[in-house]
Amino acid sequence: MLGIVLASGICGLLLGRYFKVYVCLPAMLLVIPAAFLVGHADGLTMGFVAFISGVVAMQGCFLIGATIRIFIENFEPQRAPSEDFI
Repeated sequence: MLGIVLASGICGLLLGRYFKVYVCLPAMLLVIPAAFLVGHADGLTMGFVAFISGVVAMQGCFLIGATIRIFIENFEPQRAPSEDFI
């Protein structure tokens, strides 16, 4: 289960850094097969806990990655105006 949470967190960071929010919703569906395998091996409750933990980690890390991207875009150095109209 810890592997699912870590993988979801890393995916969330990458998605938040390079993609928009609408990409995160289909990516959550990819956690279902991994959670099913955990649930099949360890029980239904552990499958649900693995899915919920993975999705929460993905969404949280997505928000962190998106926040970093927004700060980088907004605080980049300003360029001097060109001197074409002198």
